[in-house]
Order: sequence, then C-alpha cells, then structure tokens
Amino acid sequence: MKKNALLRGLAAAIAGTASISGAALAQAPQPAAYPAQTVRIVVPFAPGGATDYIARLVAQRLTQRLGQSFVVENRAGAGGVVGAEAALRAPPDGGTILVASASYAVNPALMKLSFDPIRDARPVINMVFAPSVFTVTAGMPIKTLGELVAYAKANPGKLAYATQGMGSITHVSTESFLNTTGVRMIHVPYRGMGPALTAIAAGEVQVLISDPGAAQPVAATGKIRLLAVAGERRLEQFPDVPTVGEAGFPQLANYGSWQGMFVPRGTPQAIVETLNRQVNDILRSADVQQELGKRFATPLGGTPEEFAQRVSADIERYGALVRKMNIKAE
Repeated sequence: MKKNALLRGLAAAIAGTASISGAALAQAPQPAAYPAQTVRIVVPFAPGGATDYIARLVAQRLTQRLGQSFVVENRAGAGGVVGAEAALRAPPDGGTILVASASYAVNPALMKLSFDPIRDARPVINMVFAPSVFTVTAGMPIKTLGELVAYAKANPGKLAYATQGMGSITHVSTESFLNTTGVRMIHVPYRGMGPALTAIAAGEVQVLISDPGAAQPVAATGKIRLLAVAGERRLEQFPDVPTVGEAGFPQLANYGSWQGMFVPRGTPQAIVETLNRQVNDILRSADVQQELGKRFATPLGGTPEEFAQRVSADIERYGALVRKMNIKAE
C-alpha cells in the first residue's frame, strides 16, 4: 500500500512538473528560422566598389547557408544616404539589410538626414576593414611618411592633395591627417578615386590617401610612390611598404573604411542573432579570408554591441573633425 501510494505520488509530481515545463517552453521565445522570403541587401553605392564587392560575397554565402535568396540592390546617391534611407525605412521583418561603409558615420555631420543613423538602425556586424595608403606623385623627393610631413611643414600651403570629392571619406581622412600632424595643404577635389589617381600620376597634385586596390596598378607604373599603410600590419601585396606605426605615426592606424551590416529598427532579435552568427562564420572561412585578402580587406566580425560602439564613436569623431575643419559636402 505504502509502495503504491509512493509511486502514485511520484507520478503525480512528474506529471505536474511536465505540465509546468511544457507551459514554460510554450511561453519562452524559440529560435526562429530566417523568414522565408527573398532578402534585399541594399548597397548605397554603384556596383563595382568595395562595399558592393563585400555585400555580394556575403550574399552568396548567406544564400547557400540559409537556403533562400539574398540579392544585392544598388541604390546610389548622396554619398550613401539615398540607399541607407531606403533600407532603414523598409519593414523590420528581416527582408531588407543595409551594407554600408564608414561614410555612414561621416554623413550625419555633413548633411541633414531624414533618419537617425543610431536610433533608426540596428547594427548587426562590422564585417571588414580596408586600410588606406598614403601616396605621393613620383616626381616628389619624398620616400617616407616622415619626409612628407617634414616637407609639408617646411613648405606650408605649397602641396596639393587630391580627394574623391568634397565631404568624401578621403577628404575627411586627409583633413584628419593634416590636423593630427599640424601641416597645411591645398585641397583639390575630383569626382571619384579614378580621376584623383590620374591627377596624382600626372603630377597635377602631390598627395593622395588612396584605396590600396585602386592605387596598386598606378603604383606598378612607377608614377606614384606608396609611403605607408594606415593599418595595423603590412599588406601582402606591398610587403616593402611600412605601416603608419612603423613610420612613426601610430595615431593614423585607423585611416580607411569599414563595411558593416545593419537592419531597420524593430527587426527581431532572433534575426539579428542569426545574421550575426552566420556572417561571423562566413568571415572565418578560409576561402572568404583569401578572397578578402585579394581586396586588401581584413575580416573583423564580432558582436552587434561592438559594432554599435564603433559606429557611435566614429559618428562622434568624424562629427568633431568636420565641425573643426569646416568641411562641407558637395
């Protein structure tokens, strides 16, 4: 009798526990599969650039991993603002992703935006960083970054630097370089990196902070000289070009551009976590790292929170510089 009563008591307790556990599991949020729809990855620049390349590389891998289509849509205009606005105004259901560059953090200081770059976006992951390279026209008697700074100080206002346009990331980066080193140069804006490189190769200007991929074929002609890489380590394609740290200017190590992923405000946490996890895995794969290396890009990865901190810090940093140097957009 006692044994049967004990067994009945245990059965009732187990049943009660199962009932409670079942109710708790029913109420707990479950990991969601990615929404079954074609996903737009909006790139706010024309096809062919670094941001477009990174977006297409990741889109292809996400399609393979999640079993649905991730397609890149180029929405260029206003230095990346048009595409960013279109992406961040989309329904927050995982169907639209924004892949933007560091200009995302510069634009708030240059123009009035119809969206808040922090409040209206959820950072997902900082995917890559591509360092800039400091270049001079080959006709200049300058072989190192230190010599460039010394020459500019000895000849204030006599050197001209090219950029890919007023308010561009190269404009802001060069002004930051001048502010950091205390030298003065004349700004000559061009419509894109291609025309800027053509100008420095011809000796029309003397200095350019360039994308390394764009600079490589021009440097191969001997018409420009690479002085330093604005990153933490040397580039495999330019083994003889020192880093800015090795050149004595470690404070210039973050000159370049990141490419990161955002989704609209209100996008469910499960979707953000899925994208972050998948893209982190993609960036760790050997074939992707090899592809990125060919494009002078370093894979980053990390958490959404880390990327959010980077974006906020860059918005503050670039904003302070734009105001101090009175930089204007075109």
